[in-house]
Amino acid sequence: MIRLLKTLIVETVNVIFAVLVAVLIFLALRQYIVQPFQVDGHSMDETLADGEQMLMFKQTSLDRFDIVVFPDPRGSGDSYVKRIIGLPGDELYYEDDQLILNGIVVDEPYLEPLKSESIENFTRDFDLWSGLGVTTVPDGYYFVLGDNRPYSGDSRQFGFVPIDSIVGEANFIYFPFSEFGSLPNYQLLEDGQVISD
Repeated sequence: MIRLLKTLIVETVNVIFAVLVAVLIFLALRQYIVQPFQVDGHSMDETLADGEQMLMFKQTSLDRFDIVVFPDPRGSGDSYVKRIIGLPGDELYYEDDQLILNGIVVDEPYLEPLKSESIENFTRDFDLWSGLGVTTVPDGYYFVLGDNRPYSGDSRQFGFVPIDSIVGEANFIYFPFSEFGSLPNYQLLEDGQVISD
């Protein structure tokens, strides 16, 4: 009887220990590596839809065209999800629905099909000087835009986003299951073409 009681106590302690280790691993992953995120709004349509559930990866190196999550720079407490368009030192502007980045016309395939369906310019003319009072993206900041340009509040309205305020990169949809998977990763070639891998 005592032997059975000892065995029961040892097994109970083992189960409690295993559960505690699992909880600690989960909390560490959530705090430092990956965190769930829900898209709220239509500023990233068609790339991301309102209500989609994503995984946001923290501590990743970011590049142009990555989709990032950050707190509202105006302090509302909301989180925003946008695409990085401008890196520190970039000169950029939009003219006649074209992104001009460091003097090169850049394709933006991630705006389709909404851009080609638009009757008017999908992205209104904009330059950094008129909109934000500078000619280049400052060190320590990104210029971000939503993919659904006519309906996106982004750097054109609230300014540059501090790099250190970026919470993580959102690039994997896990719900709805029909959209399950990684988002395309876009890269800029020297001639202004944008490719996805």
